Formats: sequence, C-alpha cells, structure tokens
Amino acid sequence: MEHFGQEGMMVLHWPFERSRSAHGRRHRAPWIALLASLLALLAGPALAAGDTVLRVGDRLKVTIFETMEVPEAPEVDKPRSGDAAAIMQTVYPRVDLSGEYGIEPGGSVSLPLFGNIEAAGRTTAAFKADLGDAFDRLFHRRCNITVSVLQRAPVFVVGAVRNPGSFAYMPGLMVLQAVALAGGDIQSGMPVQAVEASRELDRRDAARDRLKQLLLRKAALVAERDGTPVAKSADGLRHLVGAEGSSALIAGEQRMAQLRAQNLAGTRATKERAITATQDEIELLKQRMANFDAQIKVRGERLKMMEALFARQVVENERVADVRRDYVDMEGRRRDIEISLLQAEQRLDTARKALVQADSERRLTLERDIATVEAEAEAAERAYQSLAATATLMARTSPAVGREGGVVAFEIVRRTLETTETLRASEFDVLEPGDVLRARLVPPETGRPATAAVEKEAALGPNKP
Repeated sequence: MEHFGQEGMMVLHWPFERSRSAHGRRHRAPWIALLASLLALLAGPALAAGDTVLRVGDRLKVTIFETMEVPEAPEVDKPRSGDAAAIMQTVYPRVDLSGEYGIEPGGSVSLPLFGNIEAAGRTTAAFKADLGDAFDRLFHRRCNITVSVLQRAPVFVVGAVRNPGSFAYMPGLMVLQAVALAGGDIQSGMPVQAVEASRELDRRDAARDRLKQLLLRKAALVAERDGTPVAKSADGLRHLVGAEGSSALIAGEQRMAQLRAQNLAGTRATKERAITATQDEIELLKQRMANFDAQIKVRGERLKMMEALFARQVVENERVADVRRDYVDMEGRRRDIEISLLQAEQRLDTARKALVQADSERRLTLERDIATVEAEAEAAERAYQSLAATATLMARTSPAVGREGGVVAFEIVRRTLETTETLRASEFDVLEPGDVLRARLVPPETGRPATAAVEKEAALGPNKP
C-alpha cells in the first residue's frame, strides 16, 4: 500500500506479521525481496556499474530511502495467530539527504549530517557501504541507497595537437580517441596545417597590397590638395614597403597626378576664356550703346528743329514724320542693345560663380576623399597586422622536427590522492577521468616505441615533467 505523507513524500507501507517461527520468516522473505526491487526501481537507472572507480571531479547522484517498522493498530474483528505482532514497514525518500554531490579535490564527498566521506579511488559499492554505515550510526535505522555517476571528470589534451583543451570523458576512452577529439596530432595534420598557413600568407599579402594602394592614394590626394609633389606625402608608404619599393609607385602616381592637374587646368582655362569672352562682349555692347546714345541725341535735336519749322509751316508734315520715325527706330535699337548688355552681365556673373563653386566643390571632394581613404587605410592596417601576427604564429607552431619526420610520443599525467604520476602511453591505452594527455614531437632517433600497456615512468610529485 502507498500514500503521500507529510511534505508530499511518497510513503510505502508493507504489512506483515512478525513471528518467531520459521514459517513466519519464510513468508517475510518474499516481501523483503519485492521491497528491494521496488526501491531500486524508484531510485532510477544508474549511469555506472557498482564497481566504477570514482575520481576527483566526478559528480554523483545519491538517493536515500529510509525504512521504518511501525506497529499496526490491531483490528477488532481480524483474527490473530499465536504471538505474532502485526507491524507496518514504511519506506520513504530522504530528500533532505538525497541530491547531487561532487567529489572534492581532497577526494571526499561532503554530505549534510554525515560530513565528509572518502570517495576518490574507491568503487561506488564501497562508497555506498560507507554511506549506509554512516546512516545507521546516525539514525539507527535501515536504509536503501543508490549511487549513480552523473558526470565524470573531463580529460585534458595538451601539446602537439591542433586543438588543445578539455573533453568529456567516455568509458573506455583511448589515447587515440582523445587525440582525435583534439583535432589530431600536428605530425599527421602537417599537410593540412601547411595549406592553412599558405592561405593565411595569401590573405596577409592581399591585405598588404590593399594597404599599399590606400596609402598611395592618400599621398596623391594630399599632394593634390596642397599642390605639392606626391613624394612629400608618402611617408607611410615608404615605411611599409621601403624607400626602394616605394620610389616606382610614387613616380607612377606622380605622372597620374600631373595628368589630372593638366586636365583640371584645361577645364579651368576653358571656363576662364568663357568669362573673358563675356567681358569683351559686355565692353562691345557698352561701346555700341554709347554710339547709339550720341546718334539719338543728334536725331532728337533734328526732330525738335523740324517740329519748329513745321510750326512755322516751312516744312511739310511728311518730313517731320520721317525724322520722328528715324528717332524712334534708334531708341528701339538702343533698348535691344541694353537688353543684350544685361544678359551678358548675367552670364558673366553666373560663369564667375560657377568657377568659384567648382573650386569649392573640388576642395570639399578632396577633403572627403582624404577622410575616407584615411579610415580605410587604418582598417586595412589593423587587418594586415592581425593577419601578419597570425601567419607568424602559425609559422612558429609548425615545428621543424615535424617536417623532418618526427615521432609523436604520448604521456599521461594522472593525479592520485598521494602524488601526481607521469605515465608513458601508447595510442591504445585507456584514459581515466581527470587524466592529462600530453602529446610531444620528438626526433626519430630519440623517440621510443610505446608498448600496448601504460608504462609508469615517474611518480615523484606534481612538479615532475
């Protein structure tokens, strides 16, 4: 029977009669076996076998069920046989003691109420037995305990491998498998590393060429803005490629700058000639206006004279009309010249403003281009320095012994409670949780073939290689 007791804990009640006879013990044995099976089922599947050797850094799941025998209240109308006493066997989980625990560097597990219990170097069965004894001493009651290994301490791979680091431990993990997790050893991965190094050098050279072009472009823009030779503004380019390498580049850019300057000067000269022509046209129109003014004055005086003669009836009206038409025609032609003069002056003013605006836009464009090129040059320089540092580092991490056919030797650094051991290993030796696998490239004449089993070289302390 089962029900939920205080704090939501599931409580199992197993009624049976306690009898001094052998018959009572025979009937009680199946109940106890069934109880043990049920406890194992409630505890959940274990992640490791009972003989698993625990290591520092392992994480355990401990589940404790306490068993209590409580006398059952007698039932009035239930017959009882002999002197047998009915009891109720109650099983409930101790959630205050159960949980996940890690094995500390000292090799023990710290549990509430029980204190530190040694675990490193011992099997899960031995640890569980010690924990049961501690429970019995503290509570004087029986219990059922399950210990599952949730997580093993990782293994570490260092030395002549492509991706050193820590990796999750798997049961039966061999040296060769750990090296594969680390990307393989440098000796077997040398062709791939050489290809990667070559690509990194290509990227570095491409970044250097881009930086070189940007610095040359910046020097040309500054020279055009200031009206100075390109060589005067090419200090950054000389620092990058040297004086000899930059001389040809500067000379070529200087020729291009001269061509651009000639083209710009020709465009400006055309605009200035248009301005000069407009000025000459204005002067000519002013002269024509002066001539027309003189002729209009003469014709005006003649018109007045003819009108006076007509008033005295000396001349006929037709002659006065001819003189008046001539006078009006001269005034009309003068107005045409005056309009032409105003239009020419407007063209002159527009041409002058356009010339000034072109100069301002040119200076503004130069400043904007210089700022853009400077920003791009700074970014290109950072990229070049980063790629150069990476290429240098890759060249340094390509040991010459690997290119000469060196031998990869493996060592296992294993920590115990007493000391730290350095063990010589082969590719097929099995690692343990927390091991540090070190791969080294040694010359062929000094490399010794590793045996199939781990050979202990030294156990003199943590500071020994």
